[in-house]
Amino acid sequence: MGEFDGTSQIDDGTLARTESPLPGPIGLDAPSGSGTHSAPAMSVKIVGYARRQSGTRVGNGECFTLADRALTGAGAKSASDFGTVTRDADYVWGTTVALADLQPGDVVQFRGYRYDRDVTIQNSDGSTTTESDFQERPHHTAIVERVGANGAVTVLEQNAPDGSPVRRSQLFFTSTTIDENRRSTTIKVQGTFWFYRPQPR
Repeated sequence: MGEFDGTSQIDDGTLARTESPLPGPIGLDAPSGSGTHSAPAMSVKIVGYARRQSGTRVGNGECFTLADRALTGAGAKSASDFGTVTRDADYVWGTTVALADLQPGDVVQFRGYRYDRDVTIQNSDGSTTTESDFQERPHHTAIVERVGANGAVTVLEQNAPDGSPVRRSQLFFTSTTIDENRRSTTIKVQGTFWFYRPQPR
C-alpha cells in the first residue's frame, strides 16, 4: 500500500502526513511540457470533472469512485497504482504534500476525521449567542477544489453523508480560534488525514 509511517502529531491527537516530496519538480510544479499531460492541465481536468458531476452519483456512489474516475480521466495514476485497493484501506493517491502546499486537484484521504465549530456572537445588549456545527468523515476520500485561510479547504465529494451525490463542502484541517468584530469562531480538528498530489501516468 505504499508508505504509511510518515505521520506526525499536529494538534490534540490529530495526525496528518507531512513528509516532504522528493526533490525536483513534481505534480503542479512540473514543467508544463513534461510527459503526455502537464501537471497544471491535469489538476484542472480533475477539478473540472468533479464539478461537472455536481448533484449526480458517479458510478456506485462511493467516495473512492469519484476520485478514481477524476484522476484516471485526467491521465493521473489512481490508488491502485500505489498499492492494493481494499474497501477499508488508507488509499494513496500520489505524492504526499503538506497542508501549506495543498492545491486544487489534490486528494484528501481521511480516517476518523471530525471538526467541531463553535461561533460565539457578542450581541449589542451584552448577551452572547452560540451556534455550533460539526462534520465527520470516518473513512473517506475527497478532491480539493479551493484552499482558503486558517486551514479551511473546499472539497468536492460524494457519499458524505452516506448516499449523497457529488457536492461541495468546506472542511477544516487546523484547530484555531478566530476573533473578528463581535464574533469568535473556535474550530477543533480531530482524526487523521493525508494530502496527495496526483501524478501523471
